[in-house]
Amino acid sequence: MNALADALVRLLQQHRLVKTVRVVNYDETPAGKVELKIRCRLAGRYQLQVWLHHEPAFQDYAYQLFTNRPLLRWDNSPHYPDIATAPHHFHNEREEVGPSPLTGTPVQDVRYVLDEIEQWLSKESDSLTV
Repeated sequence: MNALADALVRLLQQHRLVKTVRVVNYDETPAGKVELKIRCRLAGRYQLQVWLHHEPAFQDYAYQLFTNRPLLRWDNSPHYPDIATAPHHFHNEREEVGPSPLTGTPVQDVRYVLDEIEQWLSKESDSLTV
């Protein structure tokens, strides 16, 4: 795998939320194109998927927390041009779409996503004990 994929796998393996990491798809061409899909099992029934399509001139990404349905999603598909951070945007658990602070820098972005998931899971846990 290339350095970016290795760095992402290491980051995920070392994070306290992540129980297992599995590279589902990895493809790299001599021209520098990389397709990467990683699935991580988190606590309980939660999973995180990391998807990257990287080429020298651009990069698409999608990060998703899910169970049997999507819960939290960050991506840069150009579907919401009116959002201030377009193409970067966030889908919450109510399927509302809003701005995202992600920048398309995968290692930095995945750290942010993991922090946000950790906060979200903490709130979910608190709401179950109330």
